[in-house]
Amino acid sequence: MRTHPGERGFALAVSIFALVIIAALITGVFFAARQEMKIGENSESSLRAFAAANAGLDYAIANWNTSIWNNLPTDSTATFSGALPSGTGSFTGTVERMNPQLFFVRVTGQDQHGLASRSLGDLARLLIMQMQMKGAITTQGSMKIGGSSFIDGVDTNPTGWSCGAVNDTMPGIDTNDSTQISTSGCGSYSCVVGSPKVKSDTTITSATFSTFGDLSWTQLVAMATDIYPNGLQANDFGPVGTATTCTTSVQDNWGDPMVPASVPGCSNYFPIIYVNGNFKATGGYGQGILIVNGNISVQGGFSFYGPVIATGDLTTQGTGGHFNGGVLAQNIDLSQDVILGNAVVTYSSCALFKAMQANSPGRLFRQRAFVDIF
Repeated sequence: MRTHPGERGFALAVSIFALVIIAALITGVFFAARQEMKIGENSESSLRAFAAANAGLDYAIANWNTSIWNNLPTDSTATFSGALPSGTGSFTGTVERMNPQLFFVRVTGQDQHGLASRSLGDLARLLIMQMQMKGAITTQGSMKIGGSSFIDGVDTNPTGWSCGAVNDTMPGIDTNDSTQISTSGCGSYSCVVGSPKVKSDTTITSATFSTFGDLSWTQLVAMATDIYPNGLQANDFGPVGTATTCTTSVQDNWGDPMVPASVPGCSNYFPIIYVNGNFKATGGYGQGILIVNGNISVQGGFSFYGPVIATGDLTTQGTGGHFNGGVLAQNIDLSQDVILGNAVVTYSSCALFKAMQANSPGRLFRQRAFVDIF
């Protein structure tokens, strides 16, 4: 069959055109597949970054740094960082104090390859402890007071402390059975000041000494920064540090409540001290929260600022001890509180609040109520 001269090479052109079309289709398929793969990888990286940021929020709350973050001035920030245990991401964050109880936590999470990042923010508040200090001394057992001791329910700010206005006068002694109080040289409760001097309060139960707002005794003990597992007998409590630092690794460093402070770096250090056994002190001073799973015996010039909780007896003799804040002495076995000598127990809402605020953990307002920050 004869072909027309104009048709020479037509089959080749058609073949080449077909190959080009096929190649374009294959390239398109590969491009679309690669785009889908990249979108999937980016989505996975974004999810990992989101998970890292969300984990950072949880980390900040679970590891709330009471010693630093609770002492931040308003509008100042502190930083933190960490990594996911699985190695799938990391996070960095800041905690900004907005007011005495409100904080803004911002966290940026990254996937392990650094391909994506997500930033989340959430509001947190201090979960302020609620200790039922209903007077200078709150007790459930029998009590003996006398000598030159003095129990003061008038709300008093410690000398030099920056506190707000004081609250109304509290009872000097709040007890569930005032008939168990005996006096020696303190007729008509002349060594007690308060409104009233002694209050009979049937709402005082063992729970008064073991439940602190949303915290139980076990949870409070678990938060202790200084633990004495076998009781404690000492007379050399005192701050250790410099004008700007506090050596918290020294166990008997219980902060510096004095104004002016001998160690200014320890002025904002309010440790939680747990003594598992009897506690006896003949000198020294400190601040914070003192928890004693046993008896307290104080002689000499020992002074403490903040709440004091004892499951057993409180005994002060000789020159006595000075407690500024409030004392909870449980005495379930109806053993005897003895406050003789020139012991002074003064109610101070300021000392109580500062110690509890310094050790209050942070909590998110609502779980998963964060703001996604781009």
